[in-house]
Amino acid sequence: MEYLSPFEYNEIVTGKRFVGREKEVSRLRKLISSHKNALLYGPPKIGKRSIVHNALKGMDLEKEGIAVCKFDLFNIRHIDKLLRRLARSVARTLFSEEEQQKAYSTLLKNIPLDPSSKDALTDRQIKTLLKFPQSAARMKGVHLVVYFQQFQDILLFDKPMKVLNMLEGAFAEAKDVSFIITGDKRNAMYSIFEEMHFFRNLVTEIPVKPVNRKVFADFICKCFADNGKVCSQKDALLMFDTLEGDPWYTQHLAEICYLLTDKELTPEIFQRSLRYLLSMYDYELHNTIYGLSTHQLQLIRAILDGERRFSKTEVLEKYGLNSSANVNRLKEALMKKEVVTFVSKNNIEFNDSLLKLWFRNYFFNDNN
Repeated sequence: MEYLSPFEYNEIVTGKRFVGREKEVSRLRKLISSHKNALLYGPPKIGKRSIVHNALKGMDLEKEGIAVCKFDLFNIRHIDKLLRRLARSVARTLFSEEEQQKAYSTLLKNIPLDPSSKDALTDRQIKTLLKFPQSAARMKGVHLVVYFQQFQDILLFDKPMKVLNMLEGAFAEAKDVSFIITGDKRNAMYSIFEEMHFFRNLVTEIPVKPVNRKVFADFICKCFADNGKVCSQKDALLMFDTLEGDPWYTQHLAEICYLLTDKELTPEIFQRSLRYLLSMYDYELHNTIYGLSTHQLQLIRAILDGERRFSKTEVLEKYGLNSSANVNRLKEALMKKEVVTFVSKNNIEFNDSLLKLWFRNYFFNDNN
C-alpha cells in the first residue's frame, strides 16, 4: 500500500512509524512472558494500543503457550452483560466452534450466554462465569491473556464498587490467566487504581509518557528527508513543543506540513498547517466547550495564566470563582470531564494538548 505521507496517527502505529516506545514495549513483553498483569493508562491518543499491539506482535505467543483475548468495555454497563460477553470472547479465543459447546456444557453448566437474554444471572452463575477464563485456560492447556480496553467504563455500572471487588477476586485467583488493562480516561483510571486501591499488588503499571523530544524530532526530519523534502530540527522541535509531544497530534501536524511542503518546510507553511489541524478538530473542540460552565471555563483560564493558589482572595475575585468551596467543586467537575488532571498542587496537566492550545490561542485570546 502506498502512503500519501510517511506519518501515521489515526490507527495502530507499527513498523518504522512506531518510534520512541522501546522501553514500554520491552517491559510489557517481559510481563506477558512472566504471566503477570500489566496496567497502562493515560489520555486518549498517547499510544497505549500501539504499545500493546507491538509488544504482542514481537512475541512468539504460540511457542510460549500464550493465547490473547481482546475485550472492549466501551458499550457495557452491567455485570451480566460483561460476564456473558467475556465468556463468549474467551471461548472464541481458545476453542473451535465444536469445542466451544463442550466447554460451555462442561464449565458453565448450561448458563445462558445469549446476548439477548433478559434473565438476570444468579450469584452462583456470576461466580461460575468469573472463574470461566481460568477454567477454560486450564482446559485448553494454555496461559490466557485477557486484554481489557476502556476498563474505566466499569465506573459507569450501577454498582461499580461491587463489580470491581468481584473482578479483583477473580484476578487474584486466576493462575493460568493474566491481564493487560488499559483505559483512556486518565482520572477515572487513577480513581480505580490509586484512590480506591483496587488490584493493589495484582498489576504492574507501565507509565505511558510522551515520546522523547529529540527522538520524535529526528523521526520527523528523517521522514521528510527520506522523501526528498526538508524539515529542520528547529521546525520539528517546534511541532513537538506546540502539541507537547502528543504522538497523535504531532504526527497529524507533521503530515499536514509534509503534504503542503514542496521542497522545504517554511514558517508560513507551518502556521497554515497548524490552522488546518485546528479546523479539522473544530467540532470536537467546540463540543467540549459546550459542556463546560462559565465558572469551569474561568478556572481553566486561571490555570492557563499560571495561577495555582486558587483560593486566594485576589484570584477568586479576578476570575469570579466565588469561594474556596466552589473551587473544589470546579476541580472535581473538570477532572470528571477529563479536561485536566491535578497531578500535584503545582502540576496541572491538560489531557488534550490540542484543546489546551485552542484555549490559549483562540478561546481566551481577546485579540481574535
